[in-house]
Amino acid sequence: MARPVDCDLDPELQNVSLDTLFLIVLQATVVIALGKFIHLSLRRHNQPSAISQILAGIMVGSLGLHEVIVHVDVVNVEDTYEWYVSEVRIFYMFYVGLDADLAALWNDSRRGTVATYASVATCLLLAAFVSGGMYGSMMHTPVRSPELLAAVLMLTIANTSSVDVSRMVHEVGLAATGTGRLLVATAIATNVICIVGEGVFSCMKMASGRTPGYSASQRLGLGVLALLKVGIAMALLRPAVAFMNRRNAGRHRIGNWELALILVAVSFIGNFPRRAGFDGMPATLLLGLAFPREGPVARTVMHALAYPLHALAVPFYFGTMGMRLNFSAMSGAVVVPAILLTILGLIGKCLGTMGAARFLHMPLADAARFGVLLNIKGHVNMIDMSFASSEGIWAEQALMAMVMGSMISTVIAGPVFAVVYRKERETYLSSGDRMLERLVVTDDQSTELSMLACVHGARGAPGMLSLVELLASKPGVQPALHVLHLYDAARKHARAGTGGAKRYHEQVQIDSEKHLDRLNDAATQVNWTVDLFASITGLVIRQIDAGDRGPVTNLKTVRRCTEEVRADVLLVPYHKEQHYDGKMVCRWEDRRRLCLGALERAPCTVAVLADRPFRRGSTSFQLPTKISTSEAALGNQRDDRAAAPTHVAAVFLGGPDDREAMSFACRLARNDTVSLTVIRFVHRGKHDHDHADDDRVHTTDAGDHADGEVSVMVDSTGVMGDDPDECCCAAFHREYVAKEVASYVEKAVIAPEDVLQALRGMAGAYALVVVGRGRRQPAELVAGLERWVECAEMGPVGDILASDESLEMGSVIVVQQKKAVPPPFDLDPPAVAI
Repeated sequence: MARPVDCDLDPELQNVSLDTLFLIVLQATVVIALGKFIHLSLRRHNQPSAISQILAGIMVGSLGLHEVIVHVDVVNVEDTYEWYVSEVRIFYMFYVGLDADLAALWNDSRRGTVATYASVATCLLLAAFVSGGMYGSMMHTPVRSPELLAAVLMLTIANTSSVDVSRMVHEVGLAATGTGRLLVATAIATNVICIVGEGVFSCMKMASGRTPGYSASQRLGLGVLALLKVGIAMALLRPAVAFMNRRNAGRHRIGNWELALILVAVSFIGNFPRRAGFDGMPATLLLGLAFPREGPVARTVMHALAYPLHALAVPFYFGTMGMRLNFSAMSGAVVVPAILLTILGLIGKCLGTMGAARFLHMPLADAARFGVLLNIKGHVNMIDMSFASSEGIWAEQALMAMVMGSMISTVIAGPVFAVVYRKERETYLSSGDRMLERLVVTDDQSTELSMLACVHGARGAPGMLSLVELLASKPGVQPALHVLHLYDAARKHARAGTGGAKRYHEQVQIDSEKHLDRLNDAATQVNWTVDLFASITGLVIRQIDAGDRGPVTNLKTVRRCTEEVRADVLLVPYHKEQHYDGKMVCRWEDRRRLCLGALERAPCTVAVLADRPFRRGSTSFQLPTKISTSEAALGNQRDDRAAAPTHVAAVFLGGPDDREAMSFACRLARNDTVSLTVIRFVHRGKHDHDHADDDRVHTTDAGDHADGEVSVMVDSTGVMGDDPDECCCAAFHREYVAKEVASYVEKAVIAPEDVLQALRGMAGAYALVVVGRGRRQPAELVAGLERWVECAEMGPVGDILASDESLEMGSVIVVQQKKAVPPPFDLDPPAVAI
């Protein structure tokens, strides 16, 4: 057995290690700085920063710093950066798994499976077909095996770098889109398939360079043992995280030693397969996917990994790709195979995705772009190529050709990402009616609804989160919900010696006082409230923290976050808060300007919540339904909707905002704990005339029918087909009233006093009232209500309900349908009407 070398007793090896460390730090600094400089010109064209970092790596690699500093020859750059590249892949894929939206991925699982197998199968067939023609230029002399060449070439062309794709998708803002989620899922699945194939290939008798000193059966045993270790770690993960969450209950983040322990454990588990000669990426990805999302542990790990990975580790990771390029070895024997392999990969991926375009529900052009993005290779292929070179499957010049081909495929993907981003953004901003109005005419319970809820503090968080819970689908199909917390950025830290404004989760906590007054911090209370709702409801709630720096900056932040998460509904709190005696008071005028700016410039449907936490009544709108619902009510809710704990009313007068408000209420009615009543106001003269001519929709009591169904009679004269309000009401009757999910009431009014009296009469009957902001047709129903309006931006009906000072009145939601594309944000927000 060979005696291990002691670096302390070998000054030459010790100097080489120090020189290598100095070289890595120097190159990383230069690559990161140069990459940022190059990206200044590319970012305006929506290019991902990975392109700039690869170009910076090529420039730094051409300087020959390794020969100047280390003075030790290496076969290739992977000999120097192998450990670094492996650790970055381990931690970044753990971060991707932790940040993944499991429900959204599950909803796209069918499309992802089709795209994965279509692209992989096409590339495998194409590589097997052309391997014979490429045999002469890529193998060693003497001949090793054409079969091995075909197998490695198949894996090389079919593979996709999950790290590169995930990073680029998140950077260009496609992570929340259907295309971005499908692309990341397909890239990860393709990468895992190729890693499994590579593991099987490395266990063959011919493959001996991967784990020297072990036979094929021994390598297989090492792989099974590594898999067993990963399984044990996965089984212990949830109890360990739950213990840490209980230990740090009520805190924003866990201690530093606990964080260090988790990161060391992630690296240790990811290196289980690597020590056996396999890739550890699938293990860390599964670890991130299985990691519990709620509580301070996940929040701390995400915050601790985000900046170091995105700003330091991943940029140098891409830079090492460029540093592999050896200009002294460039020749036609390298460039031509590189271009040929890139073209083969593009053909295989594009043919596969275009062939599956029908099942993916995308046009052929989008499918072709999808295939180009799946052709990104990155460091994954370089690991495969190094293995193939060590096994004598192809020559060193072919290895350099594959390095160049991987970089070419990554650079080509940059302009395609820009095209996809512009297309997705234009689709989101220019779409007219969003999802809500279509919910009335469909009964699909699994319809995705993306939401962004804004909160200013712990006081308004329970009501906003309760509303989010009622709007959400089942936890298994509802994508991640986002809560934007606008904390007070100007607040000074109270302890002496800290000085200056700091973000609350970056403030240093004294160990002797870490359990004292932790709940007095309003920001920490928001964290605790979000964690409580997430753990009870089973929904994934992601909190976004941003400083409250005035209405203009806040409005930009809200708009940016809305576009990033591709929200269908933006929920913002009303600027007035309820006092204990029922009065609605405005404490911050800036919040009023923010509310008005969101209504005028938001790129989606906006709902303003006027919460009333001091409302008298049996219904609590401040707790999750699993807590606020009694066992008796839960047992009878399916038999008697009237016994539901949350009674909701939707006021309908007519117009696009009222139709959106009705759709919003219909979404609430899909929750089993909600009893919905739509109250439609009609002019008495028109009401009598319509009933006399029998032109309206009539309903009869369910007790008149043996089957319990409500009969609906729709006018067939064609008038309703031309009136969107009548069409909306008819669809509501058909999909909700006829199925006994909701009820419908009409109130005939003449004067504005009748409308005012009817609105104030809702006090005590409903826990939540949903109403449209304005743009009503006909306008005579609200003519004259301006006399009782205090805040015109809420609309006359919405302001009357929201400003009511009765302790019996429930919470109010004012809904506005998405308007035209808003103006640029460099303009000042509109003035508030006083």
